[in-house]
Amino acid sequence: ALDNYIRFAGLWLKQFPRTQFLILGTSFIADKSIYLEEALGGLCINLVNKTTPAQAFAIMQEVRFVLSEDSGLMHMAWVSGVPTMALFGSTGSQKARPLGGHTAFVDSADLECGGCMLEKCKYADTRCLSRYTPELIFKKSIALLESHQKSGVRIMKQGH
Repeated sequence: ALDNYIRFAGLWLKQFPRTQFLILGTSFIADKSIYLEEALGGLCINLVNKTTPAQAFAIMQEVRFVLSEDSGLMHMAWVSGVPTMALFGSTGSQKARPLGGHTAFVDSADLECGGCMLEKCKYADTRCLSRYTPELIFKKSIALLESHQKSGVRIMKQGH
């Protein structure tokens, strides 16, 4: 699963070579963030477990795009108007998905087990997320950004 983020980052860098990746979160994802930081090298700033919620929210005001699984940070991004691509696995997206033209998401609602809310997949394969390739997520992310630009809303924040 983490390799999918690395593949997404590679696709992203081909389109946006001057990107600086940022990882925010709590100790829950600390091991994963170290793996991503090592894989992305100097292109990644790892702030996992180094910010308060208020600081993380302030950082969200400065980013240009967010790719996130269902999390508090995802909600911070979309309520801030940041183009947000949300990934919902076992979480039911009906009540938690981001709203508005600056957001997109993939979910498991079309699966028989969709929205199961289980921490561990009963099929042991997390099919709700693994069926979405980095290429598909990248394509949806680019479509989101293009749609966002056409709507007249700036993706690039002033001064960046």
